[in-house]
Parts: sequence; C-alpha cells; structure tokens
Amino acid sequence: MADGKGGGVEAPSERVGTELLFENDRVRVWDLRLAPGERAGLHRHSHDYFFVVIGGGRLKSVRADGSDWYETEMGDGEVHFREIENDDVHDAINVGDETWRNIVVELKR
Repeated sequence: MADGKGGGVEAPSERVGTELLFENDRVRVWDLRLAPGERAGLHRHSHDYFFVVIGGGRLKSVRADGSDWYETEMGDGEVHFREIENDDVHDAINVGDETWRNIVVELKR
C-alpha cells in the first residue's frame, strides 16, 4: 500500500485490500493490513461491501479530493456495511499505534 508521503495525483485502484484472499462470481474477499501511519492509497469501491475489524484500532478515511471523511476508533469483531450508490473513492490511513487489520467482503451482485 502507499507510504503516506503523498505527492502528485493518484489514480484510484480497484484493490480495496492488501491481499486478495478469495474471488468468485458473487464475492471478492480482501485482507487489509496497515502499519501505524500507513495508508491504503486511493481506491474505488464499486460494489456494496462489508468489513470485519480484526484486533481494533483507529482509522481515518479521506475523500478523493483530500478532504477528511471520518476518523473513528473500531473494536475487534465490529462489522460495518457500506451500500454503494455510485463509486466510492477514498483513502484509509491507520492513525492508531498498532497494525490495523480488517477483512473486506465485496458483494459483486
């Protein structure tokens, strides 16, 4: 993922995690791991998805234009669902002190 240093315009990636764990015609499952201070990089969600927090931590989300979207503390085992009406383009930054991890499940249909 990205190093958090910025610089230049970044095209959004279709990769919504650090490692693709599984894919079929209905779902795509990603593992997302970010070291403290690391950012995921600008990425695009084109499908409804949910993610399961592993271990907890603090995550900041930034919109494609660079403006803050939200910053929140999440706990181990929390599940969050996002319904996508249009493409959702954003970056995620681990602003906590420990490695951030979640499992992202994209619902392809």
